[in-house]
Amino acid sequence: MLLSWVNLIFFMVRSSTYRTSKYSAKLVGDVIKNRIDAQRDSMVSQVGSRFADAEAVEVATKNLLTGWGLSVIFVPSYLAYSRECMGILNKHTGDIAHDEICIAHDKWETRGLDSYYMQVIAMDVHSVDISDCT
Repeated sequence: MLLSWVNLIFFMVRSSTYRTSKYSAKLVGDVIKNRIDAQRDSMVSQVGSRFADAEAVEVATKNLLTGWGLSVIFVPSYLAYSRECMGILNKHTGDIAHDEICIAHDKWETRGLDSYYMQVIAMDVHSVDISDCT
């Protein structure tokens, strides 16, 4: 008997009014402020190293682009590609990272970026050889 009662509670449909009240309670300014205040120092210390990594990737990519003499109009797109590679490498490793960067390469090539430049960025900045998928 108890099992059927638990199942009834577990599979019970919640009303939109109940959901709205729970969501509204989460958005109280003091609650959000207290959560952020409690975790602020940890959040800042964690993001500090990530910002330094992002800067290093952008500087290395920008140096390559400057050396190639590319028009400044293309720089933001190549930086976006390089940041996407960095994001992929933060989430994946090995063959999955390689395949995801190949997918990003194809996407950005469709948007007009040069395949050779993206291949060099992937290799020199991110140490991923995508020559087999270009």
